[in-house]
Amino acid sequence: MIKSALISVWNKDGLDDLIKFLDENNIEIISTGGTQRYIESIGVDVTPISAITGQPAIMDGRVKTLHPKIFGGILADRNNPNHMNDLKEMNAIPIDLVVVNFYPFVKEAVLKNLELKKAIEYIDIGGPSMIRASAKNYHSVVSLCDNSLFPEFIEYFERTNGVFPLELRRKWASKVFEITNIYESSIYNYFSPEKEPTPKSLSISVNLSESLRYGENPHQTSGFYTEIDSNLPWTQLQGKKMSYNNYADMDSAFKIMCEFEDNCCVIIKHANPCGFGLSNSIKDSYLKAISTDPISYFGGIVGLNKIVDAETAKELVKSFLECIIAPDYTDEALEIFKSKKNLRIVTHSKGNDQHFNLRSVAGGYLYQQSDYFEEVIRNCEVVTIKNPTNSEWKALDIGWKLVRFVKSNGIVIANSEQLLGVGAGQMSRIDSVKIAIRKAGEAGLNLDGAILASDAFFPFSDSLNLAGKHGIKSIIQPGGSIKDKNIINEANELGVSMVMTGKRHFYH
Repeated sequence: MIKSALISVWNKDGLDDLIKFLDENNIEIISTGGTQRYIESIGVDVTPISAITGQPAIMDGRVKTLHPKIFGGILADRNNPNHMNDLKEMNAIPIDLVVVNFYPFVKEAVLKNLELKKAIEYIDIGGPSMIRASAKNYHSVVSLCDNSLFPEFIEYFERTNGVFPLELRRKWASKVFEITNIYESSIYNYFSPEKEPTPKSLSISVNLSESLRYGENPHQTSGFYTEIDSNLPWTQLQGKKMSYNNYADMDSAFKIMCEFEDNCCVIIKHANPCGFGLSNSIKDSYLKAISTDPISYFGGIVGLNKIVDAETAKELVKSFLECIIAPDYTDEALEIFKSKKNLRIVTHSKGNDQHFNLRSVAGGYLYQQSDYFEEVIRNCEVVTIKNPTNSEWKALDIGWKLVRFVKSNGIVIANSEQLLGVGAGQMSRIDSVKIAIRKAGEAGLNLDGAILASDAFFPFSDSLNLAGKHGIKSIIQPGGSIKDKNIINEANELGVSMVMTGKRHFYH
C-alpha cells in the first residue's frame, strides 16, 4: 500500500488531479521548493522535505533532496529487516511513491542556445537521482517520471485499491531509465566538443513520433522518430498518413526548396528530383517543373517555396500527387485541396539543422557530416577560355544545387528557368549523361544553350563530347581528375565554358 509520496516536478501538467487524488486517499505528500509551493496553492497539505531531513535547502536550492533520510526511504527493501531497522534508527520513513520530472535542459538550454554558465543551471541532479533510486527499488516503490502516466496511476489505484503488481512497477521503472538515458544523452551532447570531426562516441536520443504502415516495402516495419523537445519543420494539414517513402522524398524536396529564394517548385520521385522550375509566379514554377518529365511526376512529392494560392491549387489537383509541401496555403487553396481528401498537404518552416548523417551497415554504423552547400558559384574557377554568360551562370547555380540531390552518378541538365533532364544512379557517368539527354528529348525540351552539372569529375571526354553535340554550352563539375587538363582542352575545342567548384557531391 502507498502511504507516502515524494513529488518534485518542473512540468506540472495534470498534477492537480494527481495531488487531489493522493490527498483524498490519505497519502502523505512530501515535497520542496516550487513544487511544494504549488501544492500548497491548491489547498493541499505538504510535508516539507526539510521536516524529514532536519536540514534546510542550501546553495540557493542546489541541494534539497540529497540526504540519507530521503534516499534511504526510497531505496529501503521492505522485505529486508536490516533495511527497515536502519530506517527506524535514523528516524526516517519509507517513501512508497516517487513522482519526478526534470529541469527542461533541452527546451531551455539547448534549443535556446544558452551560454554554458546559464545552461548548467538546467542540469537536474536531485530529480534523476531520486527517480533512478525508486526505479531500482521497483519491487517496493512506484515510480512516475512522465505526467502522461498520472491518469493510468489513478485508474489502476481505484481498481486495485492501491495495490500495484510487480509487472506494472517494472514497466514504469523501465520508463524511468529510458527518460534518464535521454536526459543524460542530451547533456552529454551539449558538453561534447562541437568541432570534433568524428566524435569518439555518439549518443542519440529519439522518441517514436509515429508508427508508419510499413517501410520502403510492405514487409518492412517502420516508424518516424524525433529528438526530444525538437521542433518539427513540417505540419500535416490534410490527407492520408505519411509513409516511409513520403517522409524520405519530402525531406529531399524540403532541402532543395531551402536552397532557393526565388519562386521555385521541385518534384521528387524516389528521392531524385524529376522536375524543377523557377518563375515570377509559384503557379508557373509548378508548370515548368511538370514539363521536365510529364510522365514521371505523377505520384510524386511537390515542393513549393512560397505560399500556394488558389490558382496554383487548381493546377495541382489536376494530377495524382502523393504530397504537397509549402510554407503555407491560402484559405481558398486549402478549400480546393479538400476535393482530394487523400492528398497530403504539409506546411514547412525554412531551415535545415541536420548536422550529420548516420547509416547502419553490417557490423556498425557509418557517420558523416551533412553535405552542406557552401559554394558561391560565381566565385568558382572558370577553367576554359570562354566564360559563362549571365544566363548560364544562373543555370549553373540551379544545376549545381540540384545535382547534389541526384543519386550518383548524377547528371543534371538545366537552363536559367528549369530542370531539363536528369540522369541518376548509373554506374558510369556517360550513361547518366545519355539518360539526361534522352529524357529531355522525350519531353520535347530544347537543350541548345543549356548547362550540364556533374556531381563528380569527368574521367573521360566522352560525356563532354556528347553534351556538346546536343547544344550544351556550359558545364559545371568539381574537377580533380588526373585528366582534367585533357577535359579542359576538349571543352575549349568545343567552345564550351567550364566551371570547376573543387567540391564533389556524391549522393548514395
